[in-house]
Amino acid sequence: MTATRKRPAGRAWIGTALLALPLALFAIVGVLAPVLAPADPTANDLAAGLLPPTSENPLGTDQLGRDQLSRMLYGARISLSVTAAVLAVALTAGTVIGATAGYLGGRVDRAVSRVIDVVVSLPGMLVTLAVIGVRGPGVENLILALSLWSWAPYARIARARVADLRRSPHLDALRLLGAGRARILGRHLLPPALAPCLVYASTDVGTIVLGVATLSFLGLGVAPPSAEWGQMLVEGRAFMDSAWWLAYPPGVAITAVVFAANLLGERLAAGEERPSVLRLVRPTRTGSARRTRRTTGPPARSRAAEPTTPPGPEATPGRTQDTPVLQVRDLTVTYPQDRERRRVVTGLSYEVRRGEVLALVGETGSGKTTAALAPFGLLDPYAVVTGSAVLGSRAGTREMVGLTPGERRGVNGHSVGVVFQDSGTVLNPLRTIGAHVDEAVRNAGRGGRRPATRRVTEQLLRLAGLPDPATVAREFPHQLSGGMRQRAQIAIALACEPELLIADEPTSALDVTVQAQLLDLLARLREELAMSMVVVSHDLGVVTRLADRVAVVYSGRIVETGPLAAVLTGPHHPYTQGLLDAVPRPGTAPGTRFRTMPGQGGAGPDDTGGCGFAPRCSHAVAACVDATPPLETLTGTAEHRSACLRHPGERTAAAGKGDTPC
Repeated sequence: MTATRKRPAGRAWIGTALLALPLALFAIVGVLAPVLAPADPTANDLAAGLLPPTSENPLGTDQLGRDQLSRMLYGARISLSVTAAVLAVALTAGTVIGATAGYLGGRVDRAVSRVIDVVVSLPGMLVTLAVIGVRGPGVENLILALSLWSWAPYARIARARVADLRRSPHLDALRLLGAGRARILGRHLLPPALAPCLVYASTDVGTIVLGVATLSFLGLGVAPPSAEWGQMLVEGRAFMDSAWWLAYPPGVAITAVVFAANLLGERLAAGEERPSVLRLVRPTRTGSARRTRRTTGPPARSRAAEPTTPPGPEATPGRTQDTPVLQVRDLTVTYPQDRERRRVVTGLSYEVRRGEVLALVGETGSGKTTAALAPFGLLDPYAVVTGSAVLGSRAGTREMVGLTPGERRGVNGHSVGVVFQDSGTVLNPLRTIGAHVDEAVRNAGRGGRRPATRRVTEQLLRLAGLPDPATVAREFPHQLSGGMRQRAQIAIALACEPELLIADEPTSALDVTVQAQLLDLLARLREELAMSMVVVSHDLGVVTRLADRVAVVYSGRIVETGPLAAVLTGPHHPYTQGLLDAVPRPGTAPGTRFRTMPGQGGAGPDDTGGCGFAPRCSHAVAACVDATPPLETLTGTAEHRSACLRHPGERTAAAGKGDTPC
C-alpha cells in the first residue's frame, strides 16, 4: 500500500510567482523609470534618428532620435499609472455599489442589477470611444472612460457574494450585538466580497493595458510626446521593414503583460490561492495560531479573573421584581409565498420570568426558533411580525415588535444575548475569535482602548470555560473544535451582561460529553449572572437538565406548556406524549421498537384546519379538523395548560383511535 504524497503548499506559490513575474517587472520598471532610464524619453536628436541597437542605445532610437529603452521604461510607468487608477476607481466603485445592493436587497437591489446588466451588455470599447468622443482625449478622460466600462463586473461579483451572505447566521448575531448597517457592510461583508473581485482584477489588468494601448494606437489615448506603448506602436508601424526595434519591444511588452495577467487570474480563480484581504494585511501567525484542533476539556477558570457579576434584578424605573423579562402575546409571523402571505407562527404567547429558563420544544419546522427570534428582529427581512413582545430590562419595559433597526440596536447586544445553533456559520471565518468578542465588548460599551477591551475579552472567554483565553483569542474559528466554538459564542453573548439569553439549539451536532459540559456551563452562568434564558431544542434530554418551564410547539402554536416536572410526568397533549415516547430509556429490553408518531412534521398553521396535529393523532375525530383547540388550564393545576379538545385532566394514553376526541 503506497501513501499518496501531497504536494507542498510552497510549490503552488512558485508557480504563481512565475506567472506574476512579468507583471512584477512591469510594475518595478515603471516605478523606477526615472532611475533606470539612460536618457530623457522626450529629448529629440534628429542626427541620431533610427539608429539600430548599440551598447549606447540597447533598443536603438526612433525617427526623432529618442532613446527607445528610455521610452519603454517610461511607457511602463504611464501604463502602470493609468491601469492602477482605472482599477482603483472600478474596483472601489463596483465593489461598494454591488455589496450595498446585495445587502439592502429589495428595490435597490433590483434597480442596481438592471443597471449592471445594461452596462455589461454594452460593448466596452464603444462606450470608451463615446466618452472620449464627447470629452476629448487625455489621461483624465481615458481613466474616466475605462472606469465606466470596467466597474460593472466587479459590482456583479460583489452583489452575488453579499446576497449569498446576507441571510447567514453570523450577520444575525451581529445585528443582535447592535452593529449598524455601515459597520456590518464595511467590516464583515466588503472583505469577503473583495476577495473574488481581486481575482477578477488580476485578469482585468491585461484588459486595461490592452485598452490603453488600443486607444493610444487610435490617437485617443495618451498624447505625444509622452511615451506610451500603444503610441510607440503607432510610430513604429511605418518602419516595420527598416527599423524593427521600434514596434517589436512595445508589442512584446503588451503581449507579455496581457498573457501573464490572464494566466494569473485563471490560477487564482482555480481556488488554490484565493486572495484574502486579511492575509494581505495581517499574515497568518505561526506557533500557537497554527496548532492543530483541540478538543474541549473541562473548564478551567479563575474566579478572580471573571468579570464582575451584573447586578441582580433589583427594582429600576418601569421594572419590578415580578415583571417578566419577556412577555410575548399573540405573536404571528408570515412570509410571502405565491403572491400570498403564509403563517409560520400564529397566536403564540409565552413569558419568561426573572431567573427562569423556558424551553421551547418541538420537531424541526414546528416554529420554535421563529417564536424565539421574532421579537428581536432576527428573521428574514421579508418576514412580517405582528403581536406584542414586551422586554423588561434594566432600562425599563419596551415593546420590541415594530422597532426600527436603530431603535433595536439600543436593545440587542445590551439587554439580550443569543447563542445560535451552528457556530461554524455564525462566526466569520476571516476574523479571529478575539476580534469577534472584542466587537461585542465595544458594542456593549465596555472595555475602552484596545488593551482594555482585550482584557475583558479574555475574561469572557475564561468565564465561558475556555482554557488559555489569550491563545484562543488569536485563533480562527476553523482552528477550534465545535464545543470550543460554541463556548466562544457564549462569550460573545455574555459581553453585554444580558438579562435574557436566547439559546437556539445550543448543543446540536456535538457529542454527548461536550453537550453535558455546555449544559452545565449554561446552568452555572444562569445562577452566577442571574440571567433568564429561552432554550430552543428538539432534545428533551437538554430540556430536563436545564429548564424550569416547558412550552411544546407544533405547527406554529403552543400545544402544551407548564412546569417541567408537570409536563414530563403528566403529559396531556398527544404530541407531547409522542415526543416523550421517542426518548430512549435505560433498561429497555433489546429489540424493543420505539413508539413513533405517524406522518411528518413541518406543517404550518395554514396547511391544516383545526388542530394542526390531527392528521398524525391516533385519537383524532371529526371535531379536531374543524375547530382549533384553545390553550386551557388543566383541572387541578395552576400553570399546566394544554390545547386539546378532550376534557382537560384526562390522560393521553386513553383508548384507541376514535374513542377520545382530540
